[in-house]
Amino acid sequence: MAETTKPIAPMEIEFPSWDGTSTIHALIWQPAGTPRGIVQLIHGMSEHIERYESFAQFLAAHGFIVCGHDHIGHGHSVSSTDELGHMPVERGADVLVEDVDTLRAIVSRAFSDDLPYFIFGHSMGSFTLRVYLTRHGEGLAGAILCGTGHKPKVVSLAGNALAHLGAKVRGEREKSELIHAMADGAFSRAIDDPRTEFDWISANQDNVDDYIADDLNGFPFTLGGYASLTRLTLLAASLELAKRIPNDVPLLFIAGAKDPVGENGRGVTAAADLMRRAGAEDVEIILYDGMRHEILNEKDAQLVFDDVLAWIEAVIAL
Repeated sequence: MAETTKPIAPMEIEFPSWDGTSTIHALIWQPAGTPRGIVQLIHGMSEHIERYESFAQFLAAHGFIVCGHDHIGHGHSVSSTDELGHMPVERGADVLVEDVDTLRAIVSRAFSDDLPYFIFGHSMGSFTLRVYLTRHGEGLAGAILCGTGHKPKVVSLAGNALAHLGAKVRGEREKSELIHAMADGAFSRAIDDPRTEFDWISANQDNVDDYIADDLNGFPFTLGGYASLTRLTLLAASLELAKRIPNDVPLLFIAGAKDPVGENGRGVTAAADLMRRAGAEDVEIILYDGMRHEILNEKDAQLVFDDVLAWIEAVIAL
């Protein structure tokens, strides 16, 4: 392994979102020497790309160009804090997917189309990536799906219909305590004796406290945001769509064995099995004992970092 060097200052860029109105904020970390490949990061719900600094620094120190952006309704891709958690009720899921592809195109043009290109998606980012693979999977060296799950179609359909109905009656920018309680709000109830409402994200209390202290984390979604999220989970659960993913793209599923989003591993296994039934030739799962949702921020996160790097290096060596 390459030795860790001093931190690499990321380059900030902006590009127009597929929604036609937003400006997307993105970061690119460049390694000191000749790059070995590119890893694009897709962050999760109610957070932002700067939270992946340690992971990006690790990959860059080992020779990889790393990039990632703030989704619409997140981080520095909003025009005001009132926009946090909002995505358009119609085609919001498509915006999330296509913005990923725009950044991939920008980075590929800026560096080299010949470098192996990997995409890493966490949580909502993993569902975005699963849909992305059905549309733009060609040419990828591999995909890492972190903290994903598997929602039955009936659950996603019900949540999506409820979000659309609420948006029609109250407006897509309104928020719903009912949908929040049914969706991400339910995860806190999966933890015994939680110290905070966000204990489900991590067994590492320092990480939970840092998450809560950051105003760009933990915000509720609007009805439009939940319509977009439930559309993603619905599309990701489709076997017919999964069959459109190129069979030769290696897939790595990683998650905490105590992650309520992945139903303590059951949902992760179901998602991986769906890919296998769709024809994927190389699917691997790693579940980490004692870890919850944000395995990149647990106290033993270095184990996850090393496993991801080893998997990427193995794929490149094929």
